[in-house]
Amino acid sequence: MSIGSRVLVLLMSLLLLLSVAPAYADDRSFEISATDIHARIDSAGDMFVTERDTYRFDGAFNGILVDLNAAGSDGIEQFEAYEVSGEDKTPLEVEQTADGDALHYKVFSESVDTTKEFELTYTVKNVVQVYADTAELYWKFFDETNANPLGSVSIEIELPAGISKDEITAFGHGPLDGNIQTTDDGTVLFRVESLPAGRMFETRVLFPPQYVPGSGKVSEEPQRDNIVEEERNWKANDEAESSNDYTVPYAVLLLIANLGAGFWIYKRYRRPPKSEWKGDYYRELPSDASPAVVSFLLDSGIESRDLMATMLDLVRRKHVVMQKLGSPKTGKGKRDYSFKRTGKSADDLLPHEAMLLEWFIGEIGDGDKVALSEIRLSASLRTEFPQKWAAWQDKIKEAALERKLLKKNSGIYRYVLLAFFIQFFGFWFAAPSDWSWLLFCAIPLPFFKPRRYQRTREGQTEYEKWKAFDRFLRAYSRIENRDAMAVHLWDHYFVYAIPLGAAKKMIKDTKVVIRSVTDRDYSAPILYQTWAVTEFDELNKQFKDAVTESHKSDSGSSSDSGGWFSSGGGGGGGGGGRGAF
Repeated sequence: MSIGSRVLVLLMSLLLLLSVAPAYADDRSFEISATDIHARIDSAGDMFVTERDTYRFDGAFNGILVDLNAAGSDGIEQFEAYEVSGEDKTPLEVEQTADGDALHYKVFSESVDTTKEFELTYTVKNVVQVYADTAELYWKFFDETNANPLGSVSIEIELPAGISKDEITAFGHGPLDGNIQTTDDGTVLFRVESLPAGRMFETRVLFPPQYVPGSGKVSEEPQRDNIVEEERNWKANDEAESSNDYTVPYAVLLLIANLGAGFWIYKRYRRPPKSEWKGDYYRELPSDASPAVVSFLLDSGIESRDLMATMLDLVRRKHVVMQKLGSPKTGKGKRDYSFKRTGKSADDLLPHEAMLLEWFIGEIGDGDKVALSEIRLSASLRTEFPQKWAAWQDKIKEAALERKLLKKNSGIYRYVLLAFFIQFFGFWFAAPSDWSWLLFCAIPLPFFKPRRYQRTREGQTEYEKWKAFDRFLRAYSRIENRDAMAVHLWDHYFVYAIPLGAAKKMIKDTKVVIRSVTDRDYSAPILYQTWAVTEFDELNKQFKDAVTESHKSDSGSSSDSGGWFSSGGGGGGGGGGRGAF
């Protein structure tokens, strides 16, 4: 054999060895496809954990690794491990080592190319922190030291007996697609579809302190509002970013057809009808519609300012008294306001007005009064606030339809959306690859979708009058004759100026005129002398913040526990991970 041939054989041999070595190193693997944890809290604040892990072994393994961390507790005791097969459980040998609070367990169970289920049980001592106004379970079941990804992870926390669903607020820290559910018997279920390696999964549950009278971790300081505010801040930092960048090609026939249909829809279902009234200014209220109905007529939408306008209209009509509080009743801030029933008969209230009083004062408040900070807290917890907000909006829409100001185009609205989805997803999934790009031709359709609510001729006429009334309020100080506004109308006009967006202008331009009238000429208006006028910006901001809090993006997570998932946290006890050896 020549020297060249020998060198070639040597090089091939080295390459073969190099290729075999990594293959041998990677000839076994495992995955943890499911982890189910049940954690029971007793009245002493101890936590009894039962965990089941499903492992899939490819290759030969001697057992599994379990890392726990006792930080934030008085220790972890009575760790035991079992191999589960049907109804049978076989105890396994366990070897424990410790490094401070970090506990490492080797669970011996020889496994070769198989799937096994393991059960782990242990007790965490004195894990519940009790404050003056809440008890708190704040525990990481997995932390950043977990080196292996996990499949679905569910953590069921069973609180002491007697706790109702409404007394629990739960938060999760980890993947943003996490889900939290609370059952009527006081059990909280946290779940994520997958937990990447190095990712924390932390639970935080608030419940009344009287259910853990034996806890050894007690503080006289109230902390519930601070905890909720901390969680709210973490949630605010988790706004997901997404963008779509399409390069829409041109497909002549389909695009022309879609554009033609779109213009016909616009002409028939979007273009407003002809008004029976025209003018520059309207110097009196165009109708007796409520401020919220007027707002919906003008913008086909309902905003937080309509809550404020409705409440202030109830103040004007003496159904409610508004007061400024010296300090916030709940949470932080410099200002707070209360709304108190006067006891006046509700016979003259519209359905959406009666519902708002019952919602704010009867449900969020104590039945007699409610503070604006209490409304904001209810909104931030998002227990029922979004549903009530939606129901209140529906009541306003019903009132507008009953007055024949608008009509509902639900049928054609659905047909346009259906046509869009059939074209877009049909070309995407069902068409041959050479034709799939035609999906972009469907993009114009949603822009031509009909208004869900379209103004009638009567509604368009009233719309024009309200717009003229808006111009009257905004131009009040510039009108040539500068007639003094009748003072007794000021309050009435003001509640409509809010949905019109002219309230601040009205406060500025009419203040001097009103104050120039002598006391014997009028009796003082109700709203004009309240904080609703002097601190209009602050009051408007607080109503807006309440609605905004209730609709902050869940970033894919969901919850019916009064809380949410975020990527914040990390301050709780516990931690650890799972593996195999």
